[in-house]
Amino acid sequence: MTKSKYFPRKIYIEKASLGFPMTKRILKNASHVPVEIVEDVENLIDNIKISRDFIGEGKKCLLITQNRGKFVKPCPCTPHYIGCNYFIINLELQCPLDCTYCILQHYLENPMITVYVNTEDLWKQLDDFLYKNKNRTLRIGTGELGDSMALDHITKHSKDLISFFKKRKNAIFELKTKTVNIENILEIEPAENIVVAWSLNSYKVAQNEEKGAPPVRERIEAARLLSNRGFRVAFHFDPIIRYQGWVYGYAEVVDELLEKVKPSAIAWISLGSLRFPPDLKTIIKKRFPNTKIIYDEFILGKDGKLRYFKPLRLQLYKEIIDVIRRKRGEKIPIYFCMESREIWRKTLRKTPRGKEEVEKYISLLRV
Repeated sequence: MTKSKYFPRKIYIEKASLGFPMTKRILKNASHVPVEIVEDVENLIDNIKISRDFIGEGKKCLLITQNRGKFVKPCPCTPHYIGCNYFIINLELQCPLDCTYCILQHYLENPMITVYVNTEDLWKQLDDFLYKNKNRTLRIGTGELGDSMALDHITKHSKDLISFFKKRKNAIFELKTKTVNIENILEIEPAENIVVAWSLNSYKVAQNEEKGAPPVRERIEAARLLSNRGFRVAFHFDPIIRYQGWVYGYAEVVDELLEKVKPSAIAWISLGSLRFPPDLKTIIKKRFPNTKIIYDEFILGKDGKLRYFKPLRLQLYKEIIDVIRRKRGEKIPIYFCMESREIWRKTLRKTPRGKEEVEKYISLLRV
């Protein structure tokens, strides 16, 4: 598997965050990287944003600071479409990978790779949150506002998070990644409520649109290694992208996935088609002038995002679901990220009444 790991060009440390144990851990694990202590984080961010490609420049820098708000928040699901009652942990922001379609290019004001080091506040907030919801099984994870594992050789967050959640049985904890940075997890004993998930795409889409990410075959191999170690794994085909030959392209990946990873080890598979705010189209055109993914048959959805016409989405989902079911995946829970009841009904023959029902459907532990 690809062994190259991300290291920033420079580490910036907020002066007030110098004394934290996580700060010291990061500096130890990235000891060769130049460090600058700053007092005004906002000024630093403003200076980065002067750059012509401030998103690309931000990916070269690591900012160490504190989260002075809530670490745990509901996933920002799209209005007017069915969500899945997922909760996200905002421990890191931004991603060193550079996918053409990445929503973070539009969503986050701070372009710098950012790590919050006040983890004691995180553990307290998580304990309070889990206690308040002690009578339900929660799905909670990292990887929404930054890749869960891209910095793991520097932060070792995976070890801390898995150790914490193994003892909290009313939570199913998910680490979501596009990387193969799994060395720390391989050293940990698995638990039934821990899931490691990969974002997958067709080989062609991954090669053309996911700059800096390991090849899909390497991601599947990483999943195979962890599943053989005893971990439950999951997969997110999102965003599914149309192109000439997409039917074969996605079938090829599903076929390899279900040959390498036992279906019984797969906690769930989610599907979502390409969608984006109209403003992101301008950013993509500027940063990735050679991409063709934004030139297709889109409509403006109820949520204000551009997405494929419904018949096109139905075709995408039906083909991929059919392949999964035919390739020994008939018992794997499949769900949609941000789709309508009609899509659910016409493809999975389910019509969830709301996100609570989706949560119940995909939270059942299968051991």
